[in-house]
This record gives sequence, C-alpha cells and structure tokens, in this order.
Amino acid sequence: MSKPLSAPLWPTLFAASATIGIGIQAQLIHTLRKALLEGRLPQGSRLPASRMLAKDLAISRSSVEAAYEQLEAEGYLERRAGSGSFVAFTPQLRPSKKVASAPAQLSQRGQGIVDAGGCRDSALPSMAFNAGQPDTRAFPHALWQKLMQQRWGKSGAALASYGPAQGLPDLQSAIAGYLAQARGVDCQPEQILILNSSQQALQMIAQLLIDPEDTVWLEDPGLLATLH
Repeated sequence: MSKPLSAPLWPTLFAASATIGIGIQAQLIHTLRKALLEGRLPQGSRLPASRMLAKDLAISRSSVEAAYEQLEAEGYLERRAGSGSFVAFTPQLRPSKKVASAPAQLSQRGQGIVDAGGCRDSALPSMAFNAGQPDTRAFPHALWQKLMQQRWGKSGAALASYGPAQGLPDLQSAIAGYLAQARGVDCQPEQILILNSSQQALQMIAQLLIDPEDTVWLEDPGLLATLH
C-alpha cells in the first residue's frame, strides 16, 4: 500500500516555485506538473487528500480538486474512489552533463598525511615486528563478547552517551592497576587518558605541547604518520 507523501514537503515545495501573476489553481497545476516532470514525486506515490493539502497551503479545497482533476486529465495522476490520488507518470530523465572541475587541493599537511599512507591493516597480522598491529588471533574474542554483553545489560544507556572526556572512570582505574602490576608504573586513574588511537594521542600531544618552529626528535625508523 502506498503511503502519502510527507505533508511538510508541500508548503516548502509550493513556496519555492510560486509564480507571481497567475492564479492559485494555475500555480498548483504548474508546481505539481513541474515536480512530476523532475521526478520529485515517485510513481505510485499517494498525494495528500485535497482537504489536507488545502489546509496545509491555506487555500480553498476547490482549487486543489480542480488542480488534481486537470492533472488527471493530462495523465499525470490517477484518482481512485475511496483510495486517493496517485502519481501515474514516470518521467524520462535525461542524464545530466558532467562539468569538468578542478581536483580538490589539499593543504600541505593533508598531502603529507596522504603520502605517509595512513593506517592500514597488514596482510600478515602475525608477522614479527609488524608495527602498530598486534596478532588479533590471540585476542580472547569469546570472553570479550561475554563481558561486553554483561556490561551492556547493566549500564547500556550510560555507555551510549558521551561520558567523561578522559574516559570511563572504571576503565581508567583498571588500566592504572594493570600498569602498576605488569609494568611497574606508578600512576593515578585520573592521569589516564582514553583515546581512539595512537595517532590521536600523537596529534593531541603535538597540539598541546609543540609550537610552530619547535624542534622535535623522532625515532628512525618509526611511525611515518608521526611526521604529519
């Protein structure tokens, strides 16, 4: 069953194509015919009832009825008793001509990021010394899925919001505890900052700590994306 086209569309459609100097009925016919010819009203779509459209446009229902009847006579609409008015016309749209445009110019920094290659998954994830990518086959996927389901069941609504800017406090505490036990790093949970990636961390460090013309030491070989 066809659904009527959204009512808020109509006042905007008619206001955008209003023609000064002709009557309301002629404007209705002109606007609807133009929309049909441009393919803005799909075939089979049910138009609003004449009473509803007249109310939305603040015009008389007789003007809408006359416009519908005219477009039906021209073969654009099909009116079914008890069902409504439907689009019965499929326009033959001409392919639009492509206008050649100059390619978008990247900034020097943007071009540097493209040249560096960005972050890409390696075809050999288990390859030794594969920078930036651990062996995902060693990850406990089943256990992770189970824990995620448990956590989502307890606080799914809270996890769907933005949350603290530095990360979830529980996760900060867990990471601080791990660093103390496994790495011997003495830090507080509020000193932990949860980010999306190492690249985001490097970008934040550069924005907060480095000024233009500062000298920065980098490892060589190292992460190429760090240069940009």
